[in-house]
Amino acid sequence: MSQTTKQGDVRSFVAVPLPATVQADVFSAAQSLAGELPAVKWSRKVENLHVTIKFLGPVAETRLGDLGSALARAVGALPRFVIELRGMGAFPSAGKAHVIWAGVEDRSGGLERVAKAVEVVAAELGVGEKESRPFHAHVTVGRSKAGTDARTALVRFAERAFGPVAVDEVHLYESRLGGGPDHAGSTYILRHRAALNSN
Repeated sequence: MSQTTKQGDVRSFVAVPLPATVQADVFSAAQSLAGELPAVKWSRKVENLHVTIKFLGPVAETRLGDLGSALARAVGALPRFVIELRGMGAFPSAGKAHVIWAGVEDRSGGLERVAKAVEVVAAELGVGEKESRPFHAHVTVGRSKAGTDARTALVRFAERAFGPVAVDEVHLYESRLGGGPDHAGSTYILRHRAALNSN
């Protein structure tokens, strides 16, 4: 997908936020891997860790309000649920890792339902691209353009428990690409909250 953003467009994505304690635990685990996997560019902001539901790409600023309202209606009909963050792995494989992630256990299927609802909203509003791959919930902690062999490094984190997460909201974020002298990574700005059904 092209990530070229026209003036007046906002680079956007939909995600499930994580509690600060879970973010900190996942971030700490990722940092402990950094020395073993120097080819990986690691997330440098603990507050940026989340479960991505859908990357939307550039969305016109004037459409964010409609998008936020549509998301609220779509997920407002879905029940709240709990997920568990556990283990670490890589896409497409640990032997040729391009993305390092913390795993998500979604026994209730709640995230799958949320992802389908968000996909419908995106299609109706004509934002983002239709997702061709099956939804696989995870928390991205690092990337390697060339790919790296992370098998040995990830073994000790295969069953690491990071804790439960109560999913009661879905967030629409703006992503401002990182820059500046410290290259600290993108900044995510909360633009809209969409609450799940509390009944």
